[in-house]
Amino acid sequence: MAMAHEIKKPMIHFFHSPLADRRVLREIELGIEEEGIPWKLDQREGSALDLAWEAAGSSNLEVGIGADGQWLILHYNKLEQNQPLFRISAQSGPVQARALGANAARLVKKLPLKALDRR
Repeated sequence: MAMAHEIKKPMIHFFHSPLADRRVLREIELGIEEEGIPWKLDQREGSALDLAWEAAGSSNLEVGIGADGQWLILHYNKLEQNQPLFRISAQSGPVQARALGANAARLVKKLPLKALDRR
């Protein structure tokens, strides 16, 4: 009997709660896509912070995003759980959401990050 070995493709993990806005999720995905890094979107229960931490821990790229109805969070596995790299309001708008996604991919590629404080 052959043993199946699952090879995990390097990708950013992006976990969201049922409360997250689908349009916001799509903007984050577009930001990641523009930078050319694969991602995996998965719905789970939890806060954006917990989801981002879990996503970063499960990604072999060590980068994760969490989203709920209130926050969009970008986390890096080497940081403390309660100290994410970026935390922006889920109501920040499409430009900010897309920049967060781009920053997740830029973190992987070791490129300069986009500013998220401009409205």
